[in-house]
Amino acid sequence: MRVVDVDGLRLVTATVQDAEVVFRLMQLYYFESSAWSGEEILPSGLYDSTLLDVQLRLRDEPEWTRLLWLDGVLCGFVQVDNVEIEGRRLPELADLFILPKHRGKGIATAVVKALVRPETGDWLLATFWKDKAALAYWDRNLAKMGMTHRVPSGPEHADFRLFVITAR
Repeated sequence: MRVVDVDGLRLVTATVQDAEVVFRLMQLYYFESSAWSGEEILPSGLYDSTLLDVQLRLRDEPEWTRLLWLDGVLCGFVQVDNVEIEGRRLPELADLFILPKHRGKGIATAVVKALVRPETGDWLLATFWKDKAALAYWDRNLAKMGMTHRVPSGPEHADFRLFVITAR
């Protein structure tokens, strides 16, 4: 298990043993985003993710999810994918979810600074066009986080606003 401490926040790489915790947090994330995504809850009472999906992904992609802990309290997660863009593979800040109680404490900034460092090169940041709060957050804060950003070359994506971000 890999742990990164930055600004009082611990990013702990999730393992298969953490699958239930990751799954529950993902359900909260889907619930919150359903307000703008239009995603419907399934007859099972869950959103479109299964515990088995999470277990397999954690097994097959051990760097996929980091659990976020602030002062010993679980406060969210970040997921990192590996994507092809502009003819190369880049890590992507795919999902960053902070429980509402813990927002406004600088957690997102600490997460970005822990992951996107000068030596890690370019990263992709994708935000749903319909997620107005996230779009506004990144517009206000990327430069404050010490990130340069640009829109990647190629056609605009219908669902996502894409940025290539780099730590200065």
